[in-house]
Amino acid sequence: MRTIAEAKAQRAAAIAQVDANADAAWKSYALGFIAELSGRMGEFTTDDLWDAGLVKPREPRALGPVMRRAAKRGLITTTGAFRASRYRNCAPLPVWSAA
Repeated sequence: MRTIAEAKAQRAAAIAQVDANADAAWKSYALGFIAELSGRMGEFTTDDLWDAGLVKPREPRALGPVMRRAAKRGLITTTGAFRASRYRNCAPLPVWSAA
């Protein structure tokens, strides 16, 4: 059985790998898209960003590290709430808002 620390390390490695493999131009575009729309959207999830026209990269999971980057830069913040994804089998998605 793996420990919580091992699971967290594996998750961090997976996020880093997705980020490293994502196109740098797309990541820059997505960060700008988030910065521009977050103030107008109120509360939102990543599903809402896709619906608003964010162009999907080859690997849509690349949006996760971009969301983290946006939060670290103070562009967005989590509300602590979750909503069921409309695209990922109702997986819980964090709800974000402009910072």
